[in-house]
Amino acid sequence: MQNIMHYPKRFKTMRSLTKNNEGATVVEFAFVAPVFFLIVFGIIEFSLIAFVGTVMESATNSSSRLGKTGYVAGGTTRQQQIIDMINTKTAGLLDSNKISITTKVYSDFSKVGQPEPCISPPTPPCSGVAGVNYVDTNGNGQWDSDMGAVGLGNAGDIVVYSVSYPWTILTPFIGALIGNPYTITTRSVVRNEPYNSGVGGR
Repeated sequence: MQNIMHYPKRFKTMRSLTKNNEGATVVEFAFVAPVFFLIVFGIIEFSLIAFVGTVMESATNSSSRLGKTGYVAGGTTRQQQIIDMINTKTAGLLDSNKISITTKVYSDFSKVGQPEPCISPPTPPCSGVAGVNYVDTNGNGQWDSDMGAVGLGNAGDIVVYSVSYPWTILTPFIGALIGNPYTITTRSVVRNEPYNSGVGGR
């Protein structure tokens, strides 16, 4: 009888344990925390990328607008002007040694990003001899998928300024998703003004 009398107490103890919520919040947070912090770090990472991209685009546009006038400050180059402007606007956030700048020159807007014309075979990609198998538009002695010539152009030329920077992603998971480093690239297309071609030649 004594053992039987103890059963209700045991049942009550078991019921009280099933209703005990102590520690449940910690367990729930352990499940939610990784997702929460991933979202927070993701917002920070993409916000930084957006900020850097905006600054680079602004600097590229400003420098290209200056470049189309043919003006180059004494003792510097247009490329260096772009780098200096990016450094000023990012307050040293970027490593200037990693900023890559390329400029390509075209005679017309319709030729921007277009391959050099093929003669034989008539469709790209093509190879062979310049003037026989393809038109060597940029004069570098080989067929190119982009007919733009490297340089800054002369008066009336179309110039595409491209600036890129390898941005390091600090969150490993996000870096694995989008690539690490993540290359931020900005472009600006301008037509050079009718300045004296001797000032801003290729």
